[in-house]
Amino acid sequence: EPTYFFPAQGIYKYRLIARDPISCNISDTSAYINVVIINKPVALFSTTPNPPQVNTSFNFINLSTFTTSYLWNFGDGQSSTLFQPTHEYLRKQPYTVQLIAYNKFVSQTCTDTAKLTLNNDVDPLLDVPNAFTPGKFGANGIVYVRGFGIEKMIWKIYNRWGELVFTSINKSDGWNGFYKGKLQPTDVYTYTLDATFIDGVVKRKTGDITLLR
Repeated sequence: EPTYFFPAQGIYKYRLIARDPISCNISDTSAYINVVIINKPVALFSTTPNPPQVNTSFNFINLSTFTTSYLWNFGDGQSSTLFQPTHEYLRKQPYTVQLIAYNKFVSQTCTDTAKLTLNNDVDPLLDVPNAFTPGKFGANGIVYVRGFGIEKMIWKIYNRWGELVFTSINKSDGWNGFYKGKLQPTDVYTYTLDATFIDGVVKRKTGDITLLR
């Protein structure tokens, strides 16, 4: 029952030769097994911008090796399994980010963890673009609420007859110009936006959005 250290990652064929000089066949070599050696994952990452900038999301640069899957814990209750995610924090405070890296066996013994503390800086802001071009590719194809430090919001968009055509409570949920399955005509639409910032300040913003086709 020997012990052997394999020096590098790879697939090794392990053979047992059994011998008995007084038997009719003297030795037998039919016992084979493939030994798979894989490197333990190494978790490592960095972020941009560095140093952090006010009202700027963090881009996470994955520098891990010998890995196939990932779990990011951003320190604010949010997580991601993307290779290189981007994350926006709401509050001006430090956050400790944890990256758990797995190899293809995805077991508790084949993981590695890296941590980094980020000093997030937020200046609460609120804005809405005044025009967009739905149905086309690019940043102007969907209209979103723009802002930072928004804890809660209610956004409502109306057509010229006062009919509610879109509502949202999350700034990542924008209007694509459709209502009841139909792309709406070129026109000026009005909106109301009620937002509560992380510092408790409540703000209402109203305005117009021009839909261009």
